[in-house]
Amino acid sequence: MDLAQLEIFLCVAEQKSFSRAAEKMLRTQPALSISIKRLEEELGETLFDRSSKSGTLTEAGHILLSYAQRMINMRDEAMESIAELRGMYRGRLTIGANESTSLYLLPELLLEYRNLYPQIKIEVFRNVSERIPSEVLERNLDFGFLSYDPMNPLLQSIELIRDELALVVPPGHRFADRKQVTVKDLGEEQFVAHNVKTPARTRIFELFAQHNTPLNICIELATLETIKAFVELRAGIAILPRLAVRDEIEAGKLIEVSVKGMKIEKTLRLVFRRENTLSHAAKSFLDLVRRQ
Repeated sequence: MDLAQLEIFLCVAEQKSFSRAAEKMLRTQPALSISIKRLEEELGETLFDRSSKSGTLTEAGHILLSYAQRMINMRDEAMESIAELRGMYRGRLTIGANESTSLYLLPELLLEYRNLYPQIKIEVFRNVSERIPSEVLERNLDFGFLSYDPMNPLLQSIELIRDELALVVPPGHRFADRKQVTVKDLGEEQFVAHNVKTPARTRIFELFAQHNTPLNICIELATLETIKAFVELRAGIAILPRLAVRDEIEAGKLIEVSVKGMKIEKTLRLVFRRENTLSHAAKSFLDLVRRQ
């Protein structure tokens, strides 16, 4: 089994077609088929279901997929590290983050990193929190931003910032002039909420349940920016990370109202592999984060 075979395997799996993979790799389809056939003979297993026209992976193919990707990623890391030793300092930094981190924390951090290391290519992928630890372990990402500790012995995490959830209402709302409201008061309101399940969302539901109060969600949306827009349009009120609504509160577009007994914190963490073989680009980013 060599890396060239694995690259062909990954391309066919990604394209779900031998012909499309051949076109992408600028190779002939028979050449790709021969390579996959030799790989299957070496493994003693069929990797693709030949009865399917969509290049469906067999069970053995699914098992090989993640290993193959990791091996290619390690090859790329080794080549970049060797290039860095020659003084070229060309590298790539890959980060996985959710929406709020991408919008409200990363811009300033990455701008400073870019100013220090303009030769490094930065790629930020929007991921759901549940997938980030495995993406880091499989070397698809150098770092991941999470609001929880993944508790994996192969991963290390450092605490970056603590944020808190805040109730926001539009100007002119009946709560806008009140210093504080109770959870019971909120039982009469309509909420606009995020449709992604998170630990913070679970804690909000638990808080309302503890006070025997219904949480009336009238609209669920995919992004925080859309939720804020709907609240400004008086479609409902919302409980959002303070970091996400800081600018709107300062501009007077939204009003923050204190909720008695509600203190739900979100601790943002940076997660990375525990091993010490980080690339130059990754080490530089980690140093910057620790200085911050």
